[in-house]
Amino acid sequence: MSSRQLDQRLSSAQIGDLIEFVYPWSGLCLWGVYVGDGLVIHFGVGDENMTQKACRSFFQQMAPKSKGDGVLRKTRICTQRIKEIKVPPGTCVRVNNNKHNLVASPQEMIRNRCDMFLHQEFTFDLMNFNSEHFATFVRYGCAVSNLIPFQKKNEVHKETTQTLQMIMQQRLETETTL
Repeated sequence: MSSRQLDQRLSSAQIGDLIEFVYPWSGLCLWGVYVGDGLVIHFGVGDENMTQKACRSFFQQMAPKSKGDGVLRKTRICTQRIKEIKVPPGTCVRVNNNKHNLVASPQEMIRNRCDMFLHQEFTFDLMNFNSEHFATFVRYGCAVSNLIPFQKKNEVHKETTQTLQMIMQQRLETETTL
């Protein structure tokens, strides 16, 4: 485990805590939500890394007609042991609940959101749907990302929040009709 720096607070993480994987050489972060037993729910992208994700998003912004599929495939929400998530050397892994200035939802709601989205497939988009959008929606019920340049800090991304709420509503309706 010498390739990453694990914050001491990880050992006392609570269900619903935001887990931030900070890549020092790029300024990028991966966000997840602690779900207990050393597990975090997050965007699982197989063997692809944050640089590839950022490149795809960049390509999408520069050439909107391009999907950037050569750089990144779809992303599946998964749970994984914190220690098993592939990260570049020097990555700092920490609990970070203080970055968004929002009040956490009750643990039951957080668990419900985790269950709703587990194994769902999404397309990564730095501007509109990244790991921080997902993690903040799970914890707070609204999607926020401070990774986006030139955007006000802690601003709720309304479209992403509405999309995630709609997905949850559709899944609830589907489950109740079965």
